[in-house]
Amino acid sequence: MSNLETEVREIRDLLLVDNVDPKVANHLRWADMSSSQQNVWSQYRTDLLNVPQQAGFPANVTWPTPPEEL
Repeated sequence: MSNLETEVREIRDLLLVDNVDPKVANHLRWADMSSSQQNVWSQYRTDLLNVPQQAGFPANVTWPTPPEEL
């Protein structure tokens, strides 16, 4: 694995831990969301997980846009 690939994966992992997990893993927060909001957050999480499958990875990554804060 190249240094750039490692760096991009680390950024992706930090986004998951800092932005997604506090919302998705918190059952009370998740339950307070509408199904539409849950779908948006689920898609964002999936898009982050799929970053390594992008055609230009790791040199040309298109980062998914995070959902609006609740």
